[in-house]
Amino acid sequence: MGNFMRSYKLLATTLATLSIIPFVLTTYLSLSNHAFLGKTGVTLFAIYSGLSLSFISGIIWGRVIELPESANGKRLLISCYILISSAWCALLMNTPELSVVLLLLGFISIYWVENRWLKQSNANKPFLPLHFGLTTTICIMHLLVLYPRY
Repeated sequence: MGNFMRSYKLLATTLATLSIIPFVLTTYLSLSNHAFLGKTGVTLFAIYSGLSLSFISGIIWGRVIELPESANGKRLLISCYILISSAWCALLMNTPELSVVLLLLGFISIYWVENRWLKQSNANKPFLPLHFGLTTTICIMHLLVLYPRY
């Protein structure tokens, strides 16, 4: 079991770290005012950010479902759903800047609620430093993408 957990942690850490690359590329496109495949950098950034936040929300949903039922778990599921739905609606309305703001709030909120409400689960402990570092990096890139516009 110990070897499985170590290999799982290595794989998760590697994939999580590699997931930053599209954020870096789309941040560069946004700051340099370049487009790719007919989409602006801020639009591509918002799309990838939405996908990433949806993935993280799905992971949280899976973890909450595995825990005993609680009011906090229900609030966490509803919070994740509202944050993701708001960001996707902003994207569909063709307002990528608003979507980036909502996604930034989503990353911060999901990190906060996950650490606050899922503290009783020890399964999260090995990934807390990684999750904090990735969330911080992603939030900084959101601010970089928004900075030239505001």
